[in-house]
Amino acid sequence: MFTLFLVVFLDLIGFGMIIPVFPFYAERLGVSPSTVIFFIGLYSAGQLVGAPLWGSLSDRIGRRPVLLFTLLANAASTWMLAYADTGVTLAISRVAAGLAAGNISAAYAYTTDVTTDATRPKALGLLGAAFGMGFILGPALGGLIAGNETDNAGSLARVAHAAAIMSLVALVLTALRLPESLPPDKRRQPHAPRQSPRVFLAQPVLRGLLTTTFVVISAVALMQSALALFSAERLGVGPRALGWIYAFSGVISVAIQAGIIGRLTTRFGARRLAAMGVVLVAIGMGGIPLASNLAVLLVALAVFSVGSALFNPSMSGLVAAAAQPRERGSVLGAYQAASSLGRVIGPVLGSGIASAVGLGAPFILGAAICLGGLLFVARDTRSAQPEPARRH
Repeated sequence: MFTLFLVVFLDLIGFGMIIPVFPFYAERLGVSPSTVIFFIGLYSAGQLVGAPLWGSLSDRIGRRPVLLFTLLANAASTWMLAYADTGVTLAISRVAAGLAAGNISAAYAYTTDVTTDATRPKALGLLGAAFGMGFILGPALGGLIAGNETDNAGSLARVAHAAAIMSLVALVLTALRLPESLPPDKRRQPHAPRQSPRVFLAQPVLRGLLTTTFVVISAVALMQSALALFSAERLGVGPRALGWIYAFSGVISVAIQAGIIGRLTTRFGARRLAAMGVVLVAIGMGGIPLASNLAVLLVALAVFSVGSALFNPSMSGLVAAAAQPRERGSVLGAYQAASSLGRVIGPVLGSGIASAVGLGAPFILGAAICLGGLLFVARDTRSAQPEPARRH
């Protein structure tokens, strides 16, 4: 499990390094600020297609081969970004990176393979912490490498090269140290048809989980896609400061997911934690447009980060509990697809709203949409996991 944690951590560092420099990279190629949000969504469009495919394939051939291939593809797509010189090549590199990032479903499935119902919440929390730590160091490292010279093509390209190297290191580590988690006797047989997300939507519990995920992640994507541009316009920060802002958010998420998420799940249950996370995410997003200085922005992001740290592992745990071993890759692929669809829809909405109303509007709309997700949490996920026993 530690090796998987390290692999995901290194890969996410590479992804996180791109975050604070991408808006400036895109604008340098002539992409307008509002359209940058749309370009960010292209990554999720690739992930939307890739997640179900990689998850289903990992049910057939095992998790390890899928992780090896997609890590190599991720490194290649990031190197492509370093040499992008038009909006078209920039778009292709982001779609390709998103396709490779669909391997997250295989990483989640690997975790469920090697854990029990009792140990799974803590393990998924640790996996989420690997994501969080990648977002802590990745944006900070990317901003440090890029510096504050936003018109310097060489400094921005160096970030892409360094990110690709991180994925290659994760590839080598997987090849040398990560054993297969799904034995042949537990794999889906080759003649069995691939299950599409529509099959899972026909199941009431999974339909509720996937719908909740889509609604909440759509709202979160509105915030994430607009945050860099909003912070740059409202507070005048550059790539380096943006990197530290993302790192601040990541520290809070890691502290919760690596430290206390298992105990919180045991005490309150995954469904209650998911609902609490939705509320806090909405409050945090709603507070961002009120930020007139960095301190207020950090407070709002702190509330958002706590909510996100509660919601994500709780929902992935509920999804894993509702799946059989032979279909976990497919189910978790559908879960990642629902997340990716939200990350596609969110930036598209954010781009249109930011252009028509202003960069503060996506956060307000995101908070409203997120609160709408509470209806699905309360109504449709009720039977996904038994409630914790009450103490007398």
